Amino acid sequence: MAESNDKMKEEILRARRMFFAGCFGLPWLWICNALYFRLRVFGPLVMVDYWPGKSPPESDSAYSGGGDGEGRSDANGNGGGGGGGGDDGQQRTLEEQLERQMERKELEKWVKRSTRGALVVVTLFVAWIVTFQVNKEHFGPKWFVMDQTDAEVSGW
Repeated sequence: MAESNDKMKEEILRARRMFFAGCFGLPWLWICNALYFRLRVFGPLVMVDYWPGKSPPESDSAYSGGGDGEGRSDANGNGGGGGGGGDDGQQRTLEEQLERQMERKELEKWVKRSTRGALVVVTLFVAWIVTFQVNKEHFGPKWFVMDQTDAEVSGW
């Protein structure tokens, strides 16, 4: 249990770092962040993970964040709680489930922020390309890498 908890915390830290790195001038990391955690946060997508008419793949614990802890047992055969018995073990199980759910929400927060940032940056980039291509004669020669005389000399 501690290994999966540490792994989840590492993934939250990775997602958070990728988000902040995107804020500091590397917005392509937002796209990488969204793609890396896509299955865990957004689930399987039609025509990417499976074709229409076929059922989506079974939810894998590696992608779903470990599920809700039901049906799991430790080496002693105790159900998920790992504690002695009764209410104490059930209380630990509920606390572990709540902690996993909070960690999953934290991961989703950073990945969704990265996704929104990536959408904004890609939209602005495409808008700039379209604007420049439609109005390139109005921008003047200083906006271009080569002017028309360089094009005649180079053959491009």
